Formats: sequence, C-alpha cells, structure tokens
Amino acid sequence: MEISQKATSNEKYNKGSKSFANVDCQEEFRGPFLEEQQHHFQQLVTCLRSHTDMWVFGYGSLIWKVDFPYKSKLVGYIKGYVRRFWQGSEDHRGVPEKPGRVVTLVQSDNPEAIVWGVAYEIASEDAESVRNHLDYREKGGYKSVTVQFHPISTENKSPFELTLYIGTEDNPFFLGPASMDEMAKQIAEAEGRSGRNRDYLFNLADAMRTLVPGADDVHLFQLEAKVRHLSTHI
Repeated sequence: MEISQKATSNEKYNKGSKSFANVDCQEEFRGPFLEEQQHHFQQLVTCLRSHTDMWVFGYGSLIWKVDFPYKSKLVGYIKGYVRRFWQGSEDHRGVPEKPGRVVTLVQSDNPEAIVWGVAYEIASEDAESVRNHLDYREKGGYKSVTVQFHPISTENKSPFELTLYIGTEDNPFFLGPASMDEMAKQIAEAEGRSGRNRDYLFNLADAMRTLVPGADDVHLFQLEAKVRHLSTHI
C-alpha cells in the first residue's frame, strides 16, 4: 500500500523571487525561501501540505477493498519489486497463535520486475484523515517507501512518484519465504477479525485477473491454485 503527496497546479515555485506563488500561502511566506529560520520553513510545509493531494498505491487488499474516499484511480505498476505472501498477519487474517499470510513487496534482483496495482488520488481535504486511517490499517509491521508509479495508460498521466507501505524483513511480523505447500496450508487454515486468509488470497487473484488480464504473477496464481485445492478438503 502507499501514500504520496503531489502539489496542485496553483502551487508553483518561482525560482527568481524564491517564493511560492500559492494564493493561500504566498502572503505569509513572501520572504526568501532559504531563510535560516526553521520555524518559518515548518510553517510553510504545513501550509503547502494542506493544499496538496495524496496518492495511495494498493498492491494487496486495497486493490479490491477500498475503505476511504478518493477522487480518481489509475491502474498501473511499479518496477524493481515482486509481490510475495511473506508478511504475517496476527490481526486481520490470523491470530497470534496461528498467523495468516498477506502480501508485501520485496526488492527484486531484476530492476525491470513489475508489480501491478491501483493508485488512488485522495483530495487534499481528506488527506490527513485517510493517512491516519491507513497508518492504523497497515500498522502490523509496515513502513513507507517512495517509488515511481507507471499508469497503464499514459495518454493523460505520466509516471509519477508515490509512497507505499511494505513489510520489510526487519519487522516483527515478517515471516519470509517458505515452500508453496507450507504457505498454502497456512493460508487455507488461518482466519482473523477481517475474515479467512484464503478469501484474501482469492479476492486478490480475482481482482488482478479483472484489472490486468494476462498479468504474469506466478507466485500469486500458483499459491491460489494450491489453496483452492486444499480448501475443497477443509
């Protein structure tokens, strides 16, 4: 998952006068931008953030379960990562004594590796509440990183940077790799307050087929096939 802030069109930085030409901010911050007064800079950042939109990248449950307001969405991908069911879930899709497995992103040795997902544009007036909501939703060992997002259609939108949540190897809920059979058994049996772990997997696989038919995600679809087979015997 991901969070990003992008300046709106009326927030332009004038390099000649070193001041921001934002109608709401320029009156208070007309002095030199590089003025060595930290509190002025912090006030400027606060002012600008209140007039910026935010972008959220979903690569897991946010693809099919959006529980916050958004202005628009774009299907696209990021490079240099792979999607893996290596993050433990002891709340939403499992419990401490029997954790589930949910997706995180892992850096790939191949810089051209692709992870498909959805970027959601959040209005500036909703940015703070959505950020707080996602911080709570993704509290289980996730941290944010900045990446470049590539829309599937570049007719109206060029690639741009956004921030997403990933569960890194040093977080306490990171389970890491295991055999497909081991992961499938764990997912087939786990359940948390958000529901069965296998439903998370099935919903994600179905959503990816709908959004990007023909998308190559061997890890996701092989795991889905194994869990569907196991589920017929549960």
